[in-house]
Amino acid sequence: MENNTCCGCSRPDLPWAGRGTNLDISGCRFSLYPMDSNFVPIILGALEKTDTSAVWSQSDALSTVYRGRLPYVVDAVEGLFVNAWQPTVHMALEGQFSKGCPGDTDGDSLLTREGPGPNAQTIAGAHFPVLCKLALYPMGVSDYIDRIAEVWHMAEDAGLNPTSVHYATRINGDVQAVFDYLHAVCRHMEQTVPHYILHFTLSVNSPTAE
Repeated sequence: MENNTCCGCSRPDLPWAGRGTNLDISGCRFSLYPMDSNFVPIILGALEKTDTSAVWSQSDALSTVYRGRLPYVVDAVEGLFVNAWQPTVHMALEGQFSKGCPGDTDGDSLLTREGPGPNAQTIAGAHFPVLCKLALYPMGVSDYIDRIAEVWHMAEDAGLNPTSVHYATRINGDVQAVFDYLHAVCRHMEQTVPHYILHFTLSVNSPTAE
């Protein structure tokens, strides 16, 4: 580590040599999977209802990405999930939050927003149980296992019942508590490591009996 930057990330032989950004850009790339024959209107309807005025956004055949300042990225992802939720539809959202990638660029971002998230009112009225698995990758630090342990304890403190499963951690709780936790983990990583990836899967109304 030098100046909070991974020393090996800027080698000239790497495909992203010469790239990188010092701007306050966080991002989330995700895919939404409603397990319903009506999945197209659910996905497109949620995208249309979600206010993305505080983030840069792009969708393609595989996924959607939101980029900007962390609070607004979380606001947009949570807003979309809440807008897509239906009480009888099994649905999953898989994605990853990230910041500090050495291959990132200054472009494709919106960093001027101030004030509350534009989806805050929609989110405030939503309450339903969510299952979540997550895997955290703190990059560019030798004590990464300590960073992972810290966020485990954060889940305990938040009452999200963390349990260790193969290759991941499981938590569960109200949709707002789960997203508040994901936001807190990202914020903590921003303060402690130069680059992180938080991979997560959310599930609601699962038919799987446990």
